[in-house]
Amino acid sequence: MYRALLVYFSGTGITRHFAQLIQEQMEKRGHSCDLLNLEELTDITVLWQKKPVALPYTIRAEEKRPLSKYPWPYVKLRDALNSAAENPVLKSLEHEWDDYDIIGFGSPVYGFRPAPVMIRFLLDLPRFKKPKRVFSFATHDGAQGDYENFMSQVLTDKGFTFAGHIDQTFIYSASAVMRKSFDHLNSGRLLVKKSDEARNNIDIFLKYLDNIFKGVKDIYRIATPMSIIFGLPYRLIYSYGIDFLLNYFLFGFGIHHDKCIQCMTCVVQCPQGLIELDEDNYPIRLYHCMYCLRCLNWCPTDALYFSRLTEDKARFPGPEVLLEAVKQDQLAGRLKNL
Repeated sequence: MYRALLVYFSGTGITRHFAQLIQEQMEKRGHSCDLLNLEELTDITVLWQKKPVALPYTIRAEEKRPLSKYPWPYVKLRDALNSAAENPVLKSLEHEWDDYDIIGFGSPVYGFRPAPVMIRFLLDLPRFKKPKRVFSFATHDGAQGDYENFMSQVLTDKGFTFAGHIDQTFIYSASAVMRKSFDHLNSGRLLVKKSDEARNNIDIFLKYLDNIFKGVKDIYRIATPMSIIFGLPYRLIYSYGIDFLLNYFLFGFGIHHDKCIQCMTCVVQCPQGLIELDEDNYPIRLYHCMYCLRCLNWCPTDALYFSRLTEDKARFPGPEVLLEAVKQDQLAGRLKNL
């Protein structure tokens, strides 16, 4: 039996849900598994802002449709990779994580990459001198591109032994902010179905990990030449399509002042620390972010929106709310049958 640690960042709660499912399946197999939210481990806002790595869609938005006249000194991903260096703030992790046999790093997929705050964290990690197995896990809305290869490269550069990757599509949480309404019950039923699918996939992945620890050579999955050939156009269309949609229809930041109660929830919840208060104590964001949707989803009065496409639309309540809707519906059905 081995001891595992899952370190994750979650924007809408879906990646947290996936991490919990992995933990659940690991413990069923007799392994020990701890969960660690990246935001509880370190101040990722401060960590990220010291070297604010940004993905291409954010940089293009900042160049084409800036939200202010003051440019933010974003670091392009390639430059961030080339300048990766150990951060003294994270040096102690090499000792603190010594007792774990394997570590999983998880994030939602943004532009075929982890969340920029997760990228910054990974690049700032010390180089681990003692060999340790790691794997990556991700949630996405249909395509992850070469996310796995990216994680393998970064983690291997940090001295880890990359064991593999697992990903899962659950429900389209990102599209909720463009819908007129969001059906909690039906979405919850879909989440239950996809969670069962995830458990099966996790179980297959864990059997593969078990064989690795036993010293048995095993193969988890292999990308066939045909899948790569036919998958490339899809990834290109998906990548540029999402980029076009974000840059021309979604990027921005607006507020209904009559709805805002100045609770500062959005300020506190922004993982990149980019939401501030203006002179009248209303939230304002002067730069493009990674668009994790947390500010919109957490606003208690739905006062915020990005573009007009997201104005007065639905918000994603989080997986716990959806699962509770299913639970209450099942309870009501049982009571009705009594």
